[in-house]
Amino acid sequence: MFTGLPEDDLQLLASHATVRRYRKNTIVVTKGEDSDTMYLVRSGRLRVYLDDEQGNEVTIRLVGSGDVFGELAILSGTPRTANVITTEDCELCPITRSQFMECLTRNPQTAFRIIEGLVQRIRDLTEDISTLALLDVYGRLRNTLERLAKDQDGKRTTDRLTHQELASMVGSSREMVSRILRDLKAGGYVSTRDKRIIIERDLPPGW
Repeated sequence: MFTGLPEDDLQLLASHATVRRYRKNTIVVTKGEDSDTMYLVRSGRLRVYLDDEQGNEVTIRLVGSGDVFGELAILSGTPRTANVITTEDCELCPITRSQFMECLTRNPQTAFRIIEGLVQRIRDLTEDISTLALLDVYGRLRNTLERLAKDQDGKRTTDRLTHQELASMVGSSREMVSRILRDLKAGGYVSTRDKRIIIERDLPPGW
């Protein structure tokens, strides 16, 4: 979001920024609450999710170092649309609406970066809805792994993920996800290291 901003404007944001530390499993944002603050993730990882009164949850996305969340609150002034919880110890930099608008006034091009980010978010959500509606559990898991995997040392590797987190993302049970991953490991398609999933070769079209 802030790539390409002049040094003076980066310093302006930095002068207002404070670092807040959160322990693992701390709820940072609650759906429905009023707020005028977005957060820049300095370190750690968080999960954005929705839940219902029965305790069912679906993970919308995972955010980590360098990511921003809560930007809708400072752009629209509407209540939070999802919950955000830390999945490991985090350092976050809150940026208020007034601070951000000051930066936006000085550099309108920042608005275009925000629009680009929101458009990409809409595309991702559209794809997620299509995946949930049209694919079986394996198909959803396959798409999720391929979307999350990044090139690292010549291998496509995800960030650290638990089977429960994956299950919440694909709308399945942890047991089913574990079973599929166990079969993929047996077939030499994936391996794991430090809770990271490494895609060793192209995942099969079906399970």
